[in-house]
Amino acid sequence: MDSCRTLIQIRFSSIEQFAPYRESIRSVFRTLGEREATLFFVALNEAVNNALIHGSIGDSDEGVELSIRDGDDRLCAIIRSCGRGFCNDLKLDPDVFDDGFRESGRGVQIILHIADECAIGESGCVMSLSMNKNGVVSTKSGE
Repeated sequence: MDSCRTLIQIRFSSIEQFAPYRESIRSVFRTLGEREATLFFVALNEAVNNALIHGSIGDSDEGVELSIRDGDDRLCAIIRSCGRGFCNDLKLDPDVFDDGFRESGRGVQIILHIADECAIGESGCVMSLSMNKNGVVSTKSGE
């Protein structure tokens, strides 16, 4: 992202603390288009859940920090957990959704199938995902 500005920056340590921000996040994402905004929110929600469940140490004072930035051609969400982080190879699994009864373990795959770019850094404590704005060609490989 050449130039970007921070649109939203929040800290929370539970889903209940995150909930009041959901609508303002959705309204920011609408610049992507209605369908893409909904999809990107789903991906963000999965990343937030992963940060709270797998990456956070459960310390109510620190928890998770979310930053949403607007770049020239895309929106970027950066989710930072203040805990142990988690490992994932970020490889797409095209068969992950074949088992409709599987109740967990698909969050990163959902993110990878939706976001145009995704990265994990800082020993699994930071996940960044981005979505291109309308008219910008996706950089995903294999599509």
